[in-house]
Amino acid sequence: MRITYFIATLAAFGALTADAQAGNSASVLQFGTTNTSFISQSGGTSNNATTLQFGATNTATTLQSGSLLTVNNSVIGQGGTTVTASNIALAGQVGGSNSSLIGQIGANNTAGVGQLGILNGSTILQQAP
Repeated sequence: MRITYFIATLAAFGALTADAQAGNSASVLQFGTTNTSFISQSGGTSNNATTLQFGATNTATTLQSGSLLTVNNSVIGQGGTTVTASNIALAGQVGGSNSSLIGQIGANNTAGVGQLGILNGSTILQQAP
C-alpha cells in the first residue's frame, strides 16, 4: 500500500514540475575530416537530439535525462568518407520513454546505448564497405 502511494506521489510531483520545464531539441550537421559532437539535455517533457556526421573520423555522444514523464529521442547518423573511416557513437538516456537510432557506415564502427526508463527501444545499424 505504501509503495502505491509513493509511486502516485512521485508521478504527481513529476507532473507538477514538468510544466515548469520545457522540452529540448538539438541538431548537429558536420562535414569534415574529423567530426566530434557532444549533446547533453535535461528536460521535464521531452528531449530530441539529431546528429549527422560525414567524415573520416566521426565521434558523437548524446546524453539525455529527465523524469518518469520525459520522452527522450536520439538519432545519430555517421557516414565515413574514406575506406578506413572510423565511427564512434554513444547514447545515454534516462526518462520515462527512451528511443535511439544509430546508423553507421565505415570500416570501423563502434556504438553503445544505455537506457534507463519504463519504455526503452534502440536500433543500431552498421555497414562496412
